[in-house]
Amino acid sequence: MRIVVFSLTLLVTLSSCNPKFSRKDHSIYWQKNATEYKALCIQAYNSAKLELNRALFLEHEKPIAVVADIDETVLNNLPYNEMLIEKEMSFSQATWSEWVNKEIATAIPGALDFYAYAERMGVEVIYISNRREENYAPTKSNLVALGFPFDEDTIMLLRDETSSKEDRRNQLANFNVVLFLGDNLSDFDVVFDKQTNTERNRALEEKKSDLGQKFILIPNLIYGAWEDGFK
Repeated sequence: MRIVVFSLTLLVTLSSCNPKFSRKDHSIYWQKNATEYKALCIQAYNSAKLELNRALFLEHEKPIAVVADIDETVLNNLPYNEMLIEKEMSFSQATWSEWVNKEIATAIPGALDFYAYAERMGVEVIYISNRREENYAPTKSNLVALGFPFDEDTIMLLRDETSSKEDRRNQLANFNVVLFLGDNLSDFDVVFDKQTNTERNRALEEKKSDLGQKFILIPNLIYGAWEDGFK
């Protein structure tokens, strides 16, 4: 009996260590199927609308704007991430560009209603994304096809040399940015860039009063800066 129990335990242990079983399987399954995921996204965008309405009642010397990340904040790229797991591949710019050029990403729950509302209220919608500049045209096309605000005056700042968005945020001095929306804390402030998770937690303590007010966080269990934070 002891031998049987030991054999079963060993089998379970080896199965759980099998590299073919991605740690992200469950995260993707949840994000794809859980109504709670959709509810959290809608809740975040409801909060964004409340904060935007508060800002609209105030007087501003500059045009007011909201700044949005794109991936997993505005556009849902779940099929791409599922493909990586199915084919046991890691992210690469080549496969990512192939996905982006398909222009078939869907809208994150709650996103389209919020940005359309912002546009109706005369608020500038600005996109800052770490999609590469080579992906500008298909990204714009995907956003337009879904009905997101985008015209000849829309500002969309994509990545060139660095993944940090600080320099791009600094280009917006002509606007009063009342909201930043993203799925990664680095979408909000440079203090979260390329830090360990311990340092990111410390920075969060300093910025926590901005959460739900100036910073609106969209849930993303699949990937993020936290993955590189285990140092």
